[in-house]
Amino acid sequence: MSDYYRPNPDPSAEPPKAYPGGSAGPVRPAGHAVPGRPVGPAVPGGPGVPGGPGVPPGPAAPGAPGAPSSGSASVPGSGPAVGSVPRGGVGRASVVGAARPKADAGPAGPGRKGKRKRISKRRRRVYAALIMVCLMLLGTITVAGSWFFQSVPEPQDLAFGESTTFTYSDGSTQVAGYGEYTRKLVDKYEDIPPTVVWSLLALEDKDFFEHEGVDYKGTMRALINNLKGGDTQGASTISQQYAGMVMDIRDDLSYGRKAREAVMAMKLEQDNTKEDILLHYLNLNFYGRGTYGIAAAAQTWFGKNVEDLTWGEGMMLVMQVKAGDGSFDPRIAGEDSTAPLDRWTHGMESLLTLTDDLDEEQLAQVQEQLDAGMPETLDALENPGSWGHDTPTGFITNPTDGYVWAELESRYGLTQNDFYGKDENTGGYTVELTIDPDVQKQAFTTASRGDLRREKNEDGNLVDEEGNIVTETAAAEEYRNDDGFFEFVNENEDAALYEYNESMASAVVAVDPNTGAVLGYYGGDNGLGIDKAGMENPHPPSSTFKMVTAATAIMNGDSIDSWWNADSPRAFESLGSTNGGELHNSGSDAFEDMTLTEAVRRSKNTPMYAIAEDYGATTVLETSIRMGLRTMQNQSTGDIYRFYVEDDGTITYTVHNVVPDGEGYVTDANGNIDPMASVNGYENGEPIRTPLDLEDPRSPFDYQISFGQYPTSVMDMAAVYATIANDGEYVETHFVSKVIDRDGEEVPPIRELETDQALDAGIARDLQWVGSEIEGDGGAIDRPYTGKTGTWEAGDDYDESANAHTWYVGAIPQLSIAAWVGNATAESAPLLNTDGGTSNVFGGTLSYPVWKQFMEGSIEAEGWDAEAWGEPMHSGSPSIRDILNENGKVDADSKYCAQFPTDSHCEQAPPPNNNGNEQCDPISEAFGLCEPGGGENGGRNGNDNGNNNGNNNGNGRDDDD
Repeated sequence: MSDYYRPNPDPSAEPPKAYPGGSAGPVRPAGHAVPGRPVGPAVPGGPGVPGGPGVPPGPAAPGAPGAPSSGSASVPGSGPAVGSVPRGGVGRASVVGAARPKADAGPAGPGRKGKRKRISKRRRRVYAALIMVCLMLLGTITVAGSWFFQSVPEPQDLAFGESTTFTYSDGSTQVAGYGEYTRKLVDKYEDIPPTVVWSLLALEDKDFFEHEGVDYKGTMRALINNLKGGDTQGASTISQQYAGMVMDIRDDLSYGRKAREAVMAMKLEQDNTKEDILLHYLNLNFYGRGTYGIAAAAQTWFGKNVEDLTWGEGMMLVMQVKAGDGSFDPRIAGEDSTAPLDRWTHGMESLLTLTDDLDEEQLAQVQEQLDAGMPETLDALENPGSWGHDTPTGFITNPTDGYVWAELESRYGLTQNDFYGKDENTGGYTVELTIDPDVQKQAFTTASRGDLRREKNEDGNLVDEEGNIVTETAAAEEYRNDDGFFEFVNENEDAALYEYNESMASAVVAVDPNTGAVLGYYGGDNGLGIDKAGMENPHPPSSTFKMVTAATAIMNGDSIDSWWNADSPRAFESLGSTNGGELHNSGSDAFEDMTLTEAVRRSKNTPMYAIAEDYGATTVLETSIRMGLRTMQNQSTGDIYRFYVEDDGTITYTVHNVVPDGEGYVTDANGNIDPMASVNGYENGEPIRTPLDLEDPRSPFDYQISFGQYPTSVMDMAAVYATIANDGEYVETHFVSKVIDRDGEEVPPIRELETDQALDAGIARDLQWVGSEIEGDGGAIDRPYTGKTGTWEAGDDYDESANAHTWYVGAIPQLSIAAWVGNATAESAPLLNTDGGTSNVFGGTLSYPVWKQFMEGSIEAEGWDAEAWGEPMHSGSPSIRDILNENGKVDADSKYCAQFPTDSHCEQAPPPNNNGNEQCDPISEAFGLCEPGGGENGGRNGNDNGNNNGNNNGNGRDDDD
């Protein structure tokens, strides 16, 4: 497999402690009700374990699933056990036996009674005696068991962990979950809809609101049935089942256990309201598919909040509490099993008998949904505790290297273990991301081209590198075309590159300039793969970095009106022997002077290199860091540098790469080779930080930084331009909007977001103006903006004219967007046009259309009004030192002298030379103005030989091409 997609497993976890016959614990107080606590978003996602006949139970440990099954209510017409399992009565015959078709499936109306078998007088006397004995035994146990009351934990005293949920910025749309199991609790009884409450009671305890914890009639009825040799009936009330679950005794099938349950149930009912017991029961139970709690089940099974469940959906969930093995899950039981449908039908019919509890409208809804049939559920999840990380937002949330984890620890002091929910009283958080759902939708629509094509055998089956058949797309080998390039399936017709070659990939990141919040992020479809927008896969920013170099010049006294030597080729002593000591601009060579504004707009390399020589490459780097850049790669070593602004304002960095360790390499927590291991070692478990030496002008990067030779991330470039758009103030780029704890309280951060006036507002406004006229194919957007194109050439193995990377980074006052386009196969592979050729692929033709579509879509989705930039301040001095010759003069033919002919620095133009390259016209000749010599050999101008070299020779493409 290529590195475009890589395995990224979630942390492994030991199975939870099982509550015999019921819920796994400890995962959080089944209860822990807090008055007024708001309901946290339920964990979403698709349902649990992949289904099919013979599929074993999902994540629940043996004995863990579900509510107490020993107290299962018998079903009329119960037959032999179907799918019963040997633990704790889960999936018992008395429940699963409902699969036997009934002669009369119609509702049992009020007062309807079936025929009873007559019992002989002698047997009645025996049963009566047995009942009296049992009653006396129960009474004795009740008295003697008073000691046991103190050991019955109250619902609010139970301790569990919960999984953590990630949402979009709206706080309600879930995008990912993290935890050993999916557990979410409902906080108030009022938040549980009647569709759930009455569905549960119809199946488990119709007289719940009438008895005092023990249904004596039901108990005796079950006892008689059991003594007669019928199916073992539990007859446990909801309170008894709940007591059994929390006391780890549900696997005990003895009548002594029933008595203990009864004692505890009565105690619970003395100390708690019926509503509280129901709330905690629904929160504690296992509902299959790795979910604990009715709120988590609603999201996992149906993708909706619990309050939105219909009668049919509510019945589907509550019937799972007796079938933790999945025997009532249609995805697991399989098409051949009638148990799920029979159990659901029985439950819905039981609802229709509750004529004293449901009104006519509710009964009509039940009947309508019964007639419509059992509701469809979502597909099963392989790991329901941690989900959603194989999506575009997975690069933010995935447990291995998602951006959010370092931020949560740095800003909130919370580790991944705090969010995982394995330990008691951990997890249960809701992390509200900064990602705006509307902006994210635009990012995906604009940039996604679907998955990569995969290799298949002759029968159309996916195969891996060895030719073995695989079922998972990510496990299959990537298809390569005749040119050796990957291709996307290209299934998104709305993608900006839909008409382009199928090997072209794009990445986009959107940042709010005013807050630093990342509003949209797309580095690929699979967040467990290679992130084309992140630091693990940086790209040369090329000419988009020239805005940073221009900012450096202005900060050091120059201005956008300063003049620069844009000759190509131009000799620089610091180049040494590289490329003969000369640097070229792209395109045809020319000898010209221009302002800093024109040099940026026309994307000239030689003026940028001169600025870096004047002020130091490290100074340019410092400027970029203060503007928001946090990563940069040294191409020659592959080392990735991560930068930090310390509390005292100094800058430090760490260096990362694959690091040898004995006979192997340093590995990450999952045992995989760590591509971001610390090259300089560790101190107290953290990579060693090195101060940035501002006195060294060429370390850790050289002067080529000035025109974007050294790769960085798409996200970093969006942050840099966000600073320009925010009048020079940098606000820390971040993904977390807020963190809500298990009690519904917002967790206060332990530090504020970093802010820095990286540029004077006047300098930022100058840069806004410089970029206000740089556009590409399709024309400008309908409002003030600023931006810059960028293009970088392909590797030496490809045609000299081929390019490998194109960019457009630009902003409006409300949003900064960086858009990158490259070949999905490799960083050095060429960009291809619609015909598969390498011509006409530049920042303006490839990346600008991506940027424009994303920006315009976001503007429309958010409804932003047009806002104007401030007027340019023309900060600094219009210096001309870079265009002066050795004699301190400016060439007479310089555009500077044409604009300022009276400037004393301008040399006088010599008369035309009829012996040189130019012909002397008759009038000049008549006046004796034609003189030998001069011509194009004067001043600093020389020949126009040269060629376009790239990569480590440092020549990006000019974007005005």
